[in-house]
Amino acid sequence: MAMGKCKLNKINMSIKTRVGRLVEVINQNKKKGAADVYHSVLLKAETGGVQEFLFTTVELNVAFSRARKNVEDTLEQSLFSKIVD
Repeated sequence: MAMGKCKLNKINMSIKTRVGRLVEVINQNKKKGAADVYHSVLLKAETGGVQEFLFTTVELNVAFSRARKNVEDTLEQSLFSKIVD
């Protein structure tokens, strides 16, 4: 799996994280057939607000594969981000 190369941290939902950091979280109120874990990320919108997103492993793998197939449409990490992150 492509996502196997990414380091993910399992955390309790009460722990805070930085914008842009992908974190594996346990599905607290799991419904029948739902994933045991989700991948949570806080992203800053163009409007300036921060929003939380939850993805399954399958959804992340699909997005990762799409990015690899469409490199011309992906973003480049800034120098500042390379230094700080």
